[in-house]
Amino acid sequence: MAQQQDALWVAGAVPALFSAAGLLGGVLFVRFQPATALRPRQLMLLAGVFAACWLPLLAPLPAAAVLLLVMLPGAAFVPVLTVASLTLASIAPPGTSTEAVGWMSSAIRLGLAGGTALAGPLGGHFAVPLMAAALCALLLSARTAPTWSALRAPG
Repeated sequence: MAQQQDALWVAGAVPALFSAAGLLGGVLFVRFQPATALRPRQLMLLAGVFAACWLPLLAPLPAAAVLLLVMLPGAAFVPVLTVASLTLASIAPPGTSTEAVGWMSSAIRLGLAGGTALAGPLGGHFAVPLMAAALCALLLSARTAPTWSALRAPG
């Protein structure tokens, strides 16, 4: 988009605004977080909001609109990471929460590195993140689906 609109400065401004919005989103989340314990359902809701915030950016937009719209997923990013870390720490076996959050962080970084590596050869086509999101949704639904023995009636 920056090259097409001859606005190369946008390439630096987009991550800067995303990060600034993340800081603001984190502050607001801490200020207004629910009093009840966070649950996996809240994580799924926040992750859905985060994903939906990216959808307007799929459209061809002028640079100014991109700069405004990138703040939406930026603001949702820190709350998603916070709730994911807290949820994971709450369900990890005793004494392993630090390791569990470390593995999550490593998986996120691996996904970012893989996505960045694929973005160049594929020309930044939006199908790559769409396919990655679909794969993650499939894996998540397969992991959280009830097992056959849980569905059978006792006895």
